[in-house]
This record gives sequence, structure tokens and C-alpha cells, in this order.
Amino acid sequence: MDVQITNRQSVIQIVKAASSDIISTLCGDTFSFALGLMLLHTTHSAISFGLGSIIYPLVGLLLVMPVGNLVDHRKHKPLLLSSRGIDVLAFSAYALLAPHVSNVMVLAVIVLTIIASADKVTATTYTASVHELVNDEHVKTLATIEQAATAGIQLISPVLAAALYGWIGFEGIVEIEIVVEASTWLIALSMRFHPLKGADETSMPVAKGQWEQFKVGLLFIRQHFTLFSVVSMGIFLNFLFSSIDVGLPFAVVQTRHLGNSRLSWILSAFAGGVLLGNLILSVLPRFKNVLMTVLRLSITIGILITAIGVLFMVPIGGRTLVISLIMVSLAIGLVLAFVNTPISVYMQMTVPTELLGRVGSTVSTLMQLALPLGTVFYGVLFQKLAAGPVYLVTGIVITVYMGLDVILVRRHPGKAN
Repeated sequence: MDVQITNRQSVIQIVKAASSDIISTLCGDTFSFALGLMLLHTTHSAISFGLGSIIYPLVGLLLVMPVGNLVDHRKHKPLLLSSRGIDVLAFSAYALLAPHVSNVMVLAVIVLTIIASADKVTATTYTASVHELVNDEHVKTLATIEQAATAGIQLISPVLAAALYGWIGFEGIVEIEIVVEASTWLIALSMRFHPLKGADETSMPVAKGQWEQFKVGLLFIRQHFTLFSVVSMGIFLNFLFSSIDVGLPFAVVQTRHLGNSRLSWILSAFAGGVLLGNLILSVLPRFKNVLMTVLRLSITIGILITAIGVLFMVPIGGRTLVISLIMVSLAIGLVLAFVNTPISVYMQMTVPTELLGRVGSTVSTLMQLALPLGTVFYGVLFQKLAAGPVYLVTGIVITVYMGLDVILVRRHPGKAN
């Protein structure tokens, strides 16, 4: 039988989940930003800041089937504790090996691969566990608060990373990360998971092959027009949106020589917009037509990226450029909040609990699948071409593509809900 989760229990789990995200995201993003700075200054390569954007999707693609099946057939709390424990061990190993390894890029790739594997299990398990932590009335609240909390931390993490990088160095940041990951493990240990029918492996049918199990999730996505459309759109959009992850650090630090601190403010503005957007979403009702909402907002993102191209092309001073980029970044973050959170809530309320592991693993992997290619593609472009034209063309392509999708969806209004 399913266990009825009370509102009080839901609130407690929301507090613990938000606390875990705040702690983990703060130091995780600080580590990623500091790692990017260290590699950028060491290798002078535009791809340094996009290293995680390559490794995480590739690892996700390799693990999408086994992790999806694993999460849907095993108890979730032990999986979370195991994956978070691997993170602690990975950072500890990095701290021990870093002083003795000359090739910093190779060591970073190995450690990020291990962390990405553990994080894939953590993220997929958490997605599949939402209904074990809170009742249906609090699903939207949990998604909104977590997005807002994460964005709030991302708002300050680039600034914090730049300050800590200059104060205690990259090695000190790694040591802090070890303590933080241990803390999130303890929070996961304290969380209570309420078993649901279909979530325990004893209630699942006898396992067939890995592919036969995983194909059930793929068929569910294919048969639901909105989910399938969002995934297809996300692959295309993420390829082009990787221009932000790779291009801004290279253009601001290496090309315009505006410094690490100014780059941190620009990147923080993205998180500030996401935080503001989620605060607004917390008081709004759920969107009735998720697909059309996402498409129209994606057109806005295309227009804003076009604006970034214009800013890099017009003859303005460094101060004006930074202020303008902060404003555009804030606007992009605001729009992204109105895209990501409704999709997350839609999936939680639409996908059966016993399929959330496989569907969640598939969707997250496919949405990120284009990032490695996009990172490499834009890494080469920004090494050879000016940032302005690259962003201008990217923004125009996004705007036109999403506009055509809006026209196509309007021809099938009954499916887009």
C-alpha cells in the first residue's frame, strides 16, 4: 500500500532537500568555476570552462540505460547514499593526487568523470523519489523552492569562487568541497523515504533484458507529444546554448581582458534571473499549455542571445559592456526559470512513479546530449572568430527555429497540453 505523506512531513522533506541543494550547489559551482579558472590560466584554452559540459553529457549517455533501470528497480535511499559517498571519495582522491600530477587536464577529466557518474545516479534517483518525499500538493512547491534555492546559490557562487581562488587557491577550494559533500551525505541519511507502490523492486515484474526494461520509458516519451517535443527541442537548443558556457568566459577574460571578477558578476546574473523567475512562479498557477509556453519563451531567449552578439559588435567601453551583459544575462535567467520549472513539474505529474527513473534518466540525458558537440563546436569558433557575429547568428537561428515550431504546434492544438 502507498503511505499517505502528510503536509507536515512534506514540509520537513522540502527543508532538508533545499538545504542539501544549497550546500551542494554552493560548493559544487564554486569548485567548477575555480576549476575552469585554473585550467583557463594553465592551458589558455577556450574549452577549459566547457570541460564539464563535455564530460557530464557523455557520461550521462553511457549510463542512461543502466542507471534508469537501476533506479526503477532498487530502493532509492541506499542509492542516494552510495552516489553521494562516491563524490566524497572522488574529491578526497583529487586532493591527494593533485600535488603529484603534472598534467592537470588529465586529472581533471578523470575526477570529473567519476563525479559525473555519481551525480547521474543522484539526480535520477532524486527525480524518481519526489513522490516518496512529498505529497502531490507539494510537488510544485518543492520544484520551485529547489530551483530558487539553487539559483540563489548560483547567484553568489561565481563571485565567491573568484574571491576564494585568489585567497586560498584552488587546493583550498577542493578541501572545502570534501567537507561539504560529507555534509550532504549526512542530510541524505536523515531524509525519510515513504515507499510507494511500484517503487520497490519487490513489486516489479521479473526483470527481462536491460534494453527491454529501458524501452518502456522510451515508448512512454514517444507516445506523449509534449514530452517528445520538449526533448527534441532541448537537443537543438542546448547545442546552440552551449555558446554561453564556452563563449562568455573566453570573450570576457581572454579576448576583452575584463578580469575574473567581472565575469563572475555576469554569470551570477544568470542565476539571479532564475531566482527571480522562480519566486514569481511560486505564486502563479501551473501553466495549462506547457509546450506552447516553452516555445514562446525560447523565442525570447533567441532574441536575447542576438542582443549579446550586438553588444560585442558595437564600439562600447568595457564598463558599459559588462553592465549590458549583466542585464541581458538577468533576463535570460528569468526566462529560463519559466521554461525549466514547469517542465519539471509537468513530468512529475504526468509520468507514472514506476517509470520516473527511466524516463527521467532518458530526458535528462537527451536534453544534454548536444552539449559536448556544442562545446567543442563553439570552442573552435570562439578561438577563430569574434564573439559578436557568433552570438548574432546563434540567436537568429534559435529565434527562427522556435518560431517555426510554434507554427507547427498550432496546427495540432489538441496534442500540446
